[in-house]
This record gives sequence, structure tokens and C-alpha cells, in this order.
Amino acid sequence: MLKVFYLSFLIVFFSGAISAHEGSHGNDECLLSVGEVELRINGYQFKGRDPDKHYCRHYPHLGQTVIKVDSSSTDLTGMGIELQLLQRNSWMGLLLNSDDAYTVVKQVPIQYFSKQVVSIDSDIQSRDIHAIKIRLHAVDGSITETQFGFFVGVPFALVLVGVSVLLLIFISVVFLQQLRKA
Repeated sequence: MLKVFYLSFLIVFFSGAISAHEGSHGNDECLLSVGEVELRINGYQFKGRDPDKHYCRHYPHLGQTVIKVDSSSTDLTGMGIELQLLQRNSWMGLLLNSDDAYTVVKQVPIQYFSKQVVSIDSDIQSRDIHAIKIRLHAVDGSITETQFGFFVGVPFALVLVGVSVLLLIFISVVFLQQLRKA
């Protein structure tokens, strides 16, 4: 009986199948308020060590990227949404939050939550800041708009490892110089 318990414990907590959809899925960072409606952003890139991993604010790879929009708390039946994929056009425009900060990379016509999975996809080939512009069409005819920014193709983990190595080398050099003086 104890063997079965240990085996079950190992399978549940160390199984790759259990954590196949790990990542930003369900994370509060991926929630976005559009008027009174709370939407969730789930992004996918089918590369790397975890091809099923969900992304939100940081997409580490270049290439095919799919961004899905849904809700976990609001009934979206009858609501429509227009999506635009944007790419940074101007650093100054981005800093000043002006209209010329982004250019449209791709736009999809209005999609209805009750009829399909609402998403936009693109083969992104530039390391840059991107955004998704969302126009939500409510059942009463009102339209609410917002924007959600994210990074694509920036290997933050590699950058952090590089900075850590450089910092370690710097500390080692300072330490060795202090030993020589002593």
C-alpha cells in the first residue's frame, strides 16, 4: 500500500503531462479589463523546451505566435471583438503614449465569442515590443477599446544569465584584488 502511495505521489507531482500547460495561464498579469468585462490573454508559441507553454507578457521566441482572448468570469455570449496586432513604430511615441507608437501588423475582422475561438496569429520575425489592440462590441452596441503590450523574441533568461556571469566575474576580480592587497 505504501508503494502505491509513493508511486502516485511521484506521478502526480513530477509528471510532465501534468505541467504541460504551465506558464502564465490564469495569471493575474494576463487579465485585462475592457470596460466592465474582464478578458484573459493566452499566447502560444510552439517552440522551445515546452511547446505547449502559455505566454502573456513575454514571448521568448520569434515565429508563429497565436494569441487567444477569452474570459473566465464573464458571459461573453453575443459579444464581438476586433483584434489588431501592433508592432512598436517609435520609441518616442511609446514613451509619450502617442498614436504613432505602434503600426498595425495584422488585423482580423470582428469575431464572436459564441461562434468560435477568438484569436489572432502571426509569424512574428522581429524582436521588439508588440501590442494587441482590442475593440469589444457589447450586446447593447457599445464599443470599448484597450491595448495590451508584450515583448517578442527577447530571451530574458539568457540575458539574466549573462548579466549574472558578468557580475560574478566582476565580484571575483574585486575579491582577488583585495586578497593581493592584504
